[in-house]
Amino acid sequence: MKIAQQIVGVNERLGNTAVPNMQGTTRVIFDTLPATGTSQTLDFFSGVSSRLYPLSNININKFEVGESLAITAIALGAYNKSSPSINTTLESPLAIGQSTTCIFNFYIGNQRVLKDIELIYGSNSLGETNRSTQAPPIILRFESPIVIPPQIEFYATAKISAINSLSAVNLICALMGQGTLLNTKSTF
Repeated sequence: MKIAQQIVGVNERLGNTAVPNMQGTTRVIFDTLPATGTSQTLDFFSGVSSRLYPLSNININKFEVGESLAITAIALGAYNKSSPSINTTLESPLAIGQSTTCIFNFYIGNQRVLKDIELIYGSNSLGETNRSTQAPPIILRFESPIVIPPQIEFYATAKISAINSLSAVNLICALMGQGTLLNTKSTF
């Protein structure tokens, strides 16, 4: 099934039949939270209204009418600066702390749609093998997209193990994929 068909199908099952007339788009949304250096669970996109750009590029954790997103990949990265800038280089949180682990969950409307994904696999033979401090962020690509329909809250949790080197970093979670935007006229 094509991504556009999946977006339309999910929205139609929820009674939203106008989605085929919306403007298609490619979209990346992100949220940033500080690490404390102790074991902690970070709730990405919850309370996002308190974080302004460049810490987040959305102001609420649900899409407006006509907006939706079919997530094809999730990225988790870290940077060693107290605030992001255009020149900030994202690194793998697992490269910053060699023994760091991360258990990731994703929720749409309080329904868990990704359960206990251990992102440490990105540092073994199944994925990224470069564990230097210049390792890229973890990117989890999906074979089947996860659709976030409009007007339904979503959030992600990342349970990070304790590691002292994480005390001076911010962690960023980005959701990437194809989506729709409200279109009151015609599609382009």
